Amino acid sequence: MRDSLVLCRDAQSVQPPLPAWADAVGDVRLARPDELPPGYPYGLRFVVPLVEMPLYLPYLPQAVLEAGVRHVVRRVAALDDVMDLEPDVVVNAAGMAAGALVGDETVFPVRGQIVRVTNPGLRLSVRDEEHPGGRAYVHPRSEDCILGGTLEVGSWDTEPDPGQTAAILDRCIDIAPQLARSRVLQTVVGLRPGRPEVRVELDRELLPVPVIHDYGHGGAGITISWGCAQDVTALAKQLEATT
Repeated sequence: MRDSLVLCRDAQSVQPPLPAWADAVGDVRLARPDELPPGYPYGLRFVVPLVEMPLYLPYLPQAVLEAGVRHVVRRVAALDDVMDLEPDVVVNAAGMAAGALVGDETVFPVRGQIVRVTNPGLRLSVRDEEHPGGRAYVHPRSEDCILGGTLEVGSWDTEPDPGQTAAILDRCIDIAPQLARSRVLQTVVGLRPGRPEVRVELDRELLPVPVIHDYGHGGAGITISWGCAQDVTALAKQLEATT
C-alpha cells in the first residue's frame, strides 16, 4: 500500500468537490500546505495499492501453471487457429492483438512512454494529470521510480523519443523536486490496447465453441484486471451450468 498525492495547480479550485473515484478509495483527505510542492494550492492524500510489474508479471503465469494449465506457445492469425486443441471455450484476452483476431476494428493503440530512474528516497506517489507540460506522475518502487508519461492515441511508434524523455523528467521534477538527484536508468515505450469501451462479453457466433472476450482495457489494465477476470470467470461458470 502506497501513500499517494493527487495535485491541482488551479488556484480557482482551492477546494473543489471530491472526484468520483474517492468513494472507491476510501479515506481521502486534503493535503496539508507542507505536503504540497511549490506552485500547488491544493491536493488530495490517500493510500492505494502499488503493483511492481517486474515482480507481478512473472507471478501471474506461474500461478496459472501451478493451477494445472497446459502451456502451448504458437503464433495464430485468427481465433479458429486454436480449434485443433479441442477447447470447450476460448477466452480472447490477446491485448493489442485481440481486435485483429476477431475483426474488431475499434481497437487502437495508445502509445505510452515512461522513464525509469533511481529512487532518491521517495515513498510518496505523486500525480498531476493537468500539468501544463503533459501528464505527470511519479511512482516510487522498491528499487527505482517510474516517471510518466505520454498518452498518444493512434500511435504505433515503439521507439523512445529523447525529447519526450526530457519533458517527462522536467515535469516530474516539478511535482517531486527530490528527483533532481536521480539518474536515468531506462526509457520504455509500450502500446496500450485502447477501445471505446472495454469488451467483456460472451460470443456464441464466432467459433463452434463459445468465446469470451476480454480486451480493450487501455491504460487501466492493472486497475480493472481482477474485476474483468471475475466477470470472465462468471461467464465461464454460466456456460458450465448450461452444458
